[in-house]
Amino acid sequence: MFSAADLKPCRGSKDKLPCGKNVRWTRTETFADFPVDPAPHPDGNTAVWRDVHGTLRSRRVTADRPLVPPEKLMMPHAATCTGRPRVQTPPRRHTPLLTWPLYHLLGVTRVASQDDIKRAYRRLARQLHPDVNPDPKVAARFQEIGEAYHILSDPGRRQEYDLSGRSPRAR
Repeated sequence: MFSAADLKPCRGSKDKLPCGKNVRWTRTETFADFPVDPAPHPDGNTAVWRDVHGTLRSRRVTADRPLVPPEKLMMPHAATCTGRPRVQTPPRRHTPLLTWPLYHLLGVTRVASQDDIKRAYRRLARQLHPDVNPDPKVAARFQEIGEAYHILSDPGRRQEYDLSGRSPRAR
């Protein structure tokens, strides 16, 4: 049922870098690529089989849909992957459509409208308000988004910030 040609290196995920191990890449019922460990595993929760076109397919094994004879029980590779976590890189500042620090704090781009900035601020303020979330780090972030909104909501301050890349002096 399985062959050595089915094995391909781990590509990692959005959270982890590739670990370099060979895995079997299958297609789920929603046609997404899904890696499983190369050998069948009794503790696995994924059924793998080869369809009539020769493609390895996979699905979750449940009480409603138990394992059937042509399927093999496999372990998802995500459960055993030893890849390192990806490091988030800060956005580059010189590209106009990418975010600058104040825009990045609010989660908007430099071309965002005043309404977009206001909506983003209010959404974050509801999440990070000290009455809702008492963590001191969250309180500091709440102050940062307040300062970012103070600068970006005023057209004059926003223009000065866009031209210089630095927060305008208090007036």
